[in-house]
Amino acid sequence: MRRYGCRVRGEIERGKETGRVSDFDPLRRRPPSVLRSRAPRSPSYVRPATFADLPEMTTSPRLAARLFSLSHAQLLEIAVAGCEASPEVKNRAEAILATSMPRHHQGAVDGVLLSSDLVPHILASLQLEDGAAAAVCSLWAEGWKATSEGRRHLTRVAFDFPPELLIKLNDMAVIPGHDEQLVVSAGHTVRILDRGMSTVTSFTGDEHVMKGITADERSIYATRDSVDSVARLTHVGSEVYTYEDPYDYAGHCPVLAPGGPLFCVRYDEEEDEQQDEIIALDAKSLQLRYRFGKSLLNGASGLAVVGDELFVCDTKNDRLQVFSLAGEHHRSITGEWKRPVGLCFVKDRLYLVESCVAYEYGPYDDGQACGRRICVLSLQGDTLQVYPVPAGGIRFSGSPLYFDGKLLVSYVYIDRSRARSAIVALRGA
Repeated sequence: MRRYGCRVRGEIERGKETGRVSDFDPLRRRPPSVLRSRAPRSPSYVRPATFADLPEMTTSPRLAARLFSLSHAQLLEIAVAGCEASPEVKNRAEAILATSMPRHHQGAVDGVLLSSDLVPHILASLQLEDGAAAAVCSLWAEGWKATSEGRRHLTRVAFDFPPELLIKLNDMAVIPGHDEQLVVSAGHTVRILDRGMSTVTSFTGDEHVMKGITADERSIYATRDSVDSVARLTHVGSEVYTYEDPYDYAGHCPVLAPGGPLFCVRYDEEEDEQQDEIIALDAKSLQLRYRFGKSLLNGASGLAVVGDELFVCDTKNDRLQVFSLAGEHHRSITGEWKRPVGLCFVKDRLYLVESCVAYEYGPYDDGQACGRRICVLSLQGDTLQVYPVPAGGIRFSGSPLYFDGKLLVSYVYIDRSRARSAIVALRGA
């Protein structure tokens, strides 16, 4: 036994001088004859790569002996710390991992990630901000689309709206296009903002407040408060055409059909809201083309163009009236919601705001919800989600607006006994 121990020490000393370990393995405490007597390995066996397989790597026998006594968890901790502390160690570790991963493992991974049956289950857990996954391949694009319904829940996001425009906020509209812009009417001022909320241009109107607005790539259409007129303006405020109704109040809640007419609500002069109707104006000349909806509307308000149809908030009747763009009545829609006053259409869904003055329109089952929620609806009127007014808010106001991938909705809150306006921006529309 003493002679065997001397041989071990001799082998270790020679290992220090030569920088390598001889075929006698002191860690196993067995002579090489015992190691060589093992049964031959199967030809299919591939020995995992180690740091010793790298030609520039040398192994210290003393360090190897110390590492041999450590647990797997301790070795893992040392390996991670080494990779984090040294780029050279990290590169060597990655080289070993690359040569150690069996090819059939990679094939199994590819089989899962490219399986038409499994991809929807993988993508279903991703959120809207993970949308880059849809660009991986066509299969993932289809899977993202198939699982998108579960991600469409309104969630609040930050939005840096100019605070000075909130003081006398009237209405907002979007100039469509690749570089879409936001048009804001506040008091007598109209300001056009880019996506970063920087001012592109600004102008002041006449003595009449521009209460309701809509826009396209060339023009801004504005309803003048206290007068029976709608004005078409350039983006710098120059008046092009004006429509004036000689008898009734016309031009409220303007909405523009793409490539089609400008629709507005026309109120009866005697305030008989059962005589409300919709007028269609030529988008260029503002000449009256046709009118429709009389006797079908009671307190008409927010409008939304959905494909080749026009949805109208029939507020006092607790329903939506649907017309063709030519004015033909198609159907009526009712639901769990009441007193619709604001409406926006985005990607096959309707976003509806209820009136906050339900007491004027008769009994309301849930007065606490009156004007305090956004109802997300299917095109059939089914409620898919309800988003409450933000904390501190007392009611939503106006129609929702879709800008830069966000749903913008104004709401009112009380600050030091005064009503003030704010904007909430929502993702998930």
